[in-house]
Amino acid sequence: MRLLFWSTASACTGVAVALALWAVLGDAAGAERASAVVGAVVGLAGLVASVYALRRGGQDDGGAVRAGGRGAVAAGGSVTGNAIGADSRVTGALPTPRGVSGPGRAVSAEGEGAVAAGGDVAGNALGEGGEVAG
Repeated sequence: MRLLFWSTASACTGVAVALALWAVLGDAAGAERASAVVGAVVGLAGLVASVYALRRGGQDDGGAVRAGGRGAVAAGGSVTGNAIGADSRVTGALPTPRGVSGPGRAVSAEGEGAVAAGGDVAGNALGEGGEVAG
């Protein structure tokens, strides 16, 4: 997706520079006609991109949270105040958790030492030697 973005930005910049040079150094009337055609094509491309983005946005996976690999951590809610990792500590007053942001959220973690939580996990110590003082 990043390649598509940068290639489109580069092509549009090149076309804009070419049209400006054509208008300044060459035939202004011809550049005007060409810019009208280019504007129509770019407008149509913008419409297609907007429709694609709107259609793609409706196919959400329900906010699923997935993590994989050794020591992976997946949390479907607030993770404020957690000590994650070997010899990690959280001290002081812990803020009030906000809870889960949506119902029916799928949370999964796979791998050696992986941890998954589908709700509010504020104030928990995860990992070896983890300690929470609040």
